Amino acid sequence: MVALSLAHCPQIGRLLWFLIEVCDKWQDGMSTAERALTRREPKQKRSQQTVEAVLEAVQLVVKRHGMRAITTNRIAEAAGVSIGSLYQYFPDKRAIFAALHDRHVDEVRQLIEQTMAACRLAPLDEFARELVQGLMNAHAGFAELHDAVSSAVPESALGFKRALHHSFRQMLSYDDQQRYSLDEKERMLFVLPGMVESLVHGAAHQGRAALSRNGAEGEAIRAVALYVNSFQDIAPKH
Repeated sequence: MVALSLAHCPQIGRLLWFLIEVCDKWQDGMSTAERALTRREPKQKRSQQTVEAVLEAVQLVVKRHGMRAITTNRIAEAAGVSIGSLYQYFPDKRAIFAALHDRHVDEVRQLIEQTMAACRLAPLDEFARELVQGLMNAHAGFAELHDAVSSAVPESALGFKRALHHSFRQMLSYDDQQRYSLDEKERMLFVLPGMVESLVHGAAHQGRAALSRNGAEGEAIRAVALYVNSFQDIAPKH
């Protein structure tokens, strides 16, 4: 009887099939939502673990095969994840480099903040020395990837210089740095951020040059200290 009715009333038949399809989709949607609620937290943890594994694997690939051999397939293999899982978070190699840059920036920012807190009452030359040494160490393990990351994020050097400018400006604003005149502070802020940025990034690549990395670090610290101390021979300004 139903078949006969549907055969003679195609419009009713189409309506019934539409309602059945809507109900099926509604049920599927409910089950999907329920699964999402029960798996949301583990999925977030797995996501973080996968992302970290991929980023850590880049260094392994560089050590095993060199910079030119970096591919998403090799990174996925070293990370112990499928290439499909990698592409869920990183559409290409450039995106991986950008994520490495962001992580590196966070590490450098924390280092600058910690150095500023530790040297809050120290002379400016001591702060500069501690900052340069800390930044050198932070960049030492990042040297081989630096060029690739810089090409993925061209503004990285400018951002680093701005962070340095902010840190030196804040240090110079403290009461114990009032021996410097406003003109001297502005000159320091013009020179120091660019000097430190250039020296730190230059020293990070010294593993491939005649001067050792330790030698480059020593010269960088000496150059910054000499520049800062050149202002201390001038009588305090009131």
